[in-house]
Amino acid sequence: MRFDRNAALAGTFFALFVSATPWFQEIPLSAKAGFSGGLFLTYASIGCLVALGPACGHRIRTGALIGFLYSLPGAVFTSVPYPLAAEAATYYREFASGGGRAFCLTLIFGALAGAFAGFFRRSP
Repeated sequence: MRFDRNAALAGTFFALFVSATPWFQEIPLSAKAGFSGGLFLTYASIGCLVALGPACGHRIRTGALIGFLYSLPGAVFTSVPYPLAAEAATYYREFASGGGRAFCLTLIFGALAGAFAGFFRRSP
């Protein structure tokens, strides 16, 4: 098994892009940093898994499958709504609302991260 640096770097780039989104929200600085860090680590780790994974089949499809499977536990977690204080920011409400939309978005973004990393993975 060989580590593919291109896939890892692509996953890191995707992670940087997605982890920038909390910084445009009207939430406290500590929340921006926490959300951003969590998003970055999640999507960068998908890129590393694609970089370490088997180089079999179609690179993009394999990457998407790895990202999808890696995101499945998080999708279940985010699909469960939890209560917030009445004055909570809209960003929190969207994140905490749970349901099928949160479940699907988590899986879709995981699959996209994997597919993006897979696209840049070198062929064996």
